[in-house]
Amino acid sequence: MLGGPSIDQDNDEVRSGQSKLVQSVERALSMLEEVAASVAPLTTSEVARRAGVNRGTAWRLLSTLEHFHLVERDPLNGRYSVGSSPARLAAASDAGPLVRRARPVLEEICAELDECVYLMVSTGYTMTVLDEVRASRPVQVNLAGLDVPLHAGSAGKLFLAFLPQNELDELLSKPLESFTSRTVSDPAQLRAELDRARADRFAVAYQEHLPDWGGASAAVCDRRGIPVAYLNVTVPAYRYSADELQVLSEPLLRGAAQLEKRLLPTRSDTNRLPVP
Repeated sequence: MLGGPSIDQDNDEVRSGQSKLVQSVERALSMLEEVAASVAPLTTSEVARRAGVNRGTAWRLLSTLEHFHLVERDPLNGRYSVGSSPARLAAASDAGPLVRRARPVLEEICAELDECVYLMVSTGYTMTVLDEVRASRPVQVNLAGLDVPLHAGSAGKLFLAFLPQNELDELLSKPLESFTSRTVSDPAQLRAELDRARADRFAVAYQEHLPDWGGASAAVCDRRGIPVAYLNVTVPAYRYSADELQVLSEPLLRGAAQLEKRLLPTRSDTNRLPVP
């Protein structure tokens, strides 16, 4: 009937007062989010409870997600983990959505500090700058085309800090190059610094790659606590001492928390079951 509420062939309601969300798709994607956020594979009951749906609905939707390789079910224990399709979809996407969500955060930090602020991601074992907001100061550090070894940069240290232990062991089994007298090239000393960086989600590097600049970075993490991006401030060394770089932790960590919230999906609570 014209003018009435729209209901599709799957009896999915389009809820009034909201964007037109298809309920079964919303629930399926919510469950995919829960599987992705878990550090260990989940049972059907665990996915259902975390997503706030009943077990029967969860089983049907998980079967659909499995059909499209969005989740993978272990045939031995029946637990679900992320499948192969998300990696394929990620490879086909660009960084535009991340840059758009991060831009207001970069601008806010830049306005507060009047320093250059960068959004960085890891590409393999290389840190890549996706976006930047330039300061008004006449003397600035330009990171364009600059290849900073991981152990000599603040964002690189955060990347190393969250690596699986076997990968980190392999990287640190090789000699680390010293670029200046401040470069941390001793594996034991670097491990201690990486432990602190992982706990704090914050790292600094002062005159470790080049003698005329220093930087500080904060990790932007997903719900599992794994970095998806890094916020970085890079400054001329004459404006800050090594200790003074620590004062950048507050605005950078605040900005990272804001960006983490901006990256979370917006969910409707309509018809969601209470989660104990």
